[in-house]
Amino acid sequence: MYKILGKVFDKIRFFDQMIRAKSLIKKYSLPKSVEIKYGLLEVTGDFKCEPFCKFLYNINIHANAPVRIGRFSVINGPNTDIYASQNSVIIGSFCSIARNVSIQESNHDINNFTTSLFEKRMPNNKKSKLISKGGIEIGNDVWIGAQCVILSGARIGHGAVIAANSVVTGYIPPYAIVGGTPAKIIKYRFHKEKIDKLLKSEWWAHIDEKNYEEYSNFFNNNSGL
Repeated sequence: MYKILGKVFDKIRFFDQMIRAKSLIKKYSLPKSVEIKYGLLEVTGDFKCEPFCKFLYNINIHANAPVRIGRFSVINGPNTDIYASQNSVIIGSFCSIARNVSIQESNHDINNFTTSLFEKRMPNNKKSKLISKGGIEIGNDVWIGAQCVILSGARIGHGAVIAANSVVTGYIPPYAIVGGTPAKIIKYRFHKEKIDKLLKSEWWAHIDEKNYEEYSNFFNNNSGL
């Protein structure tokens, strides 16, 4: 009996999530190729993503300022949050973002009388209690590991890898592998000559929803590098 009820509830939940996903795609005029699976994508505000983005499990996007995600990027949940309060959050194409990642464009003001946001409830209080060091820019082909925190003003170069449990507060060079709190360079993915060649090629700019199948050899064999 309990097994039967469990299966019924699973089916109800599945169809509910599917209906919500279709409604979200329609509301934000997202490309039909966008996939939302195994959970909910909760979105408020100014959000756009390009074709073939994939959102897995439960993800929250709060876009009081613009949030943009490039094509073929995959955002994994659960508990992955993207907050853009005052400045934009830009995520490039072909990015991979793991579960429990927090991309946080603003934060509490430690120089204020109190770090609590209670004052926002006070009448005639128009001053924001959140501060920001600027927008967040994540390049193309970036991999962000589980439980990372990306803070305001962060600039992550193309091809970089952020190790799990890291905190990024500033600039990360292209193709660097970084880790720690704050994140520091561990090594680079490739030698300088290969990095320069990859950056010059800008391969991520040439692959889109119409021609991606033509690049199968490029991905499988690193041809052209």
